[in-house]
Amino acid sequence: MASMAAVAMFGGTTVANAQPTGVQAEGEVSCGYDFDKCHLQWFDYGFVKNYIVSKIYYRGGGYHFYWWN
Repeated sequence: MASMAAVAMFGGTTVANAQPTGVQAEGEVSCGYDFDKCHLQWFDYGFVKNYIVSKIYYRGGGYHFYWWN
């Protein structure tokens, strides 16, 4: 199983480390407390950037989703 890449979402900047084999990149986006804003980010990752995305979920600190390609 490929290790999870470190991803941070701060002020619209995403930092991800590509994996050399298997899954090339993956991460978690922390969207904050605004569900509509998170949904827009989720749509961008899933339909504009063509990443596979998980369902949006709430965890302490706000809404999150996972992405990978």
